[in-house]
Amino acid sequence: MQAILTVCILVFFAKVLGEVFSWRKIPAVLGELVAGMILGPYALGQFLVIGGVQLIEVNEIVLAFGEIGGILILFAAGLEMTFQDFRKVGTAGFVIGVLGVVVPFAMGYGLSVFFGYGTVVGLVVGAALVATSISITSLVLMELNKTRAPEACMMVSAAVVDDVLGLAILGVIVSFITSSTAVTALGVVEVIVWSLVLWLGLTVFFALILPRIINFIGKGQTEGPVEAAATAACFGASALASLLGLSAIVGAFAAGMAIASSHMIGKIREYIKKISIIFSPVFFALAGAQFNISSFITMDGMFYLFFVVLVVVALVSKVVGCGLPAAYFLKCRSKGVKVGYGMVSRGEVGLIVAGVAISTGAISQDIYSAILGMIIITTVLAPLLLRKAYDDEVSGDSEVTVKGSDGRDAPDFIPTYPLVFEE
Repeated sequence: MQAILTVCILVFFAKVLGEVFSWRKIPAVLGELVAGMILGPYALGQFLVIGGVQLIEVNEIVLAFGEIGGILILFAAGLEMTFQDFRKVGTAGFVIGVLGVVVPFAMGYGLSVFFGYGTVVGLVVGAALVATSISITSLVLMELNKTRAPEACMMVSAAVVDDVLGLAILGVIVSFITSSTAVTALGVVEVIVWSLVLWLGLTVFFALILPRIINFIGKGQTEGPVEAAATAACFGASALASLLGLSAIVGAFAAGMAIASSHMIGKIREYIKKISIIFSPVFFALAGAQFNISSFITMDGMFYLFFVVLVVVALVSKVVGCGLPAAYFLKCRSKGVKVGYGMVSRGEVGLIVAGVAISTGAISQDIYSAILGMIIITTVLAPLLLRKAYDDEVSGDSEVTVKGSDGRDAPDFIPTYPLVFEE
């Protein structure tokens, strides 16, 4: 009964607060995260007691809902890109995406080791820094009518590589922190290489068979077989990945990429979107519920120093890792900076890394709090930095235009509405 009440309350308030955040042009996932922080056992949740029974309790059943939510989130992410899309990103997108993973991971790992937190914490922090949340950046580009700009196309293609490699590394890190294997530098490299090979093999295997199976089943006349097949593929691939020593979510992502090329992809996306309404908010709300605000109130000055430096590293690593190569390929420093700013935002993958790590005891509460704080700050800063970069560009262009114009004033605003969203 406590699990039922917990899931009910978390789903409802997470979706409500997510909608409120969306009204303010803030990613809904942050609203779901904040809902968990508010209703968690370290906040209001400890006071929600009726008849001696605590209404919100994070037990095994609730955690199972959260794990299913994590699998569905990554499956849905895979449905947005085919394996062919990944192959077509081009040299520039591939180089920027790879460096956008390598540089943040190396800097995050080095920062943690420098502060004396150890190898496992370094791996978790590094993994939390790698993957970009491109959704908020895409919204800003749409508002500014810049979706077809060269730097915007480069952001999207690099984000594809960034996500694929970031999720593969995520699978490796999750495999490490959920096992008792001794962690060494050579062991990390070996496991990453082997895991990437396994992931690539799984993805190719699924890409060859799953679309054919889905297309064949889609020829039927009854309602439901396609959705059932997609569900079976999602969780079956997750189980197979776990059997091979990878993370279950990596298998779900590979299955999603494979099914994305089937003829029934529109129907499957709609179906996954609907069932994710229940499971995904539970995952993000649980991630927030495990946040203890008291960990930010401490006399340990080193924690505050680590947190500030972590945020700086999160910003600098993407600007350097993505912005510099983008400037080289675009032959323009300002456009390269825009690409770097557009890749700054972290999101779902960072939350998944932190959530798994804290639930398995791989990191302490203060490290978990620092990662969540970094994710929130970068998600808020990314659109502000990107808008400012484009505003500065427009201001410069306006000044040049006014000097050689016929005396008419330049526009003092950039029209951004109405927005048109396409499925």
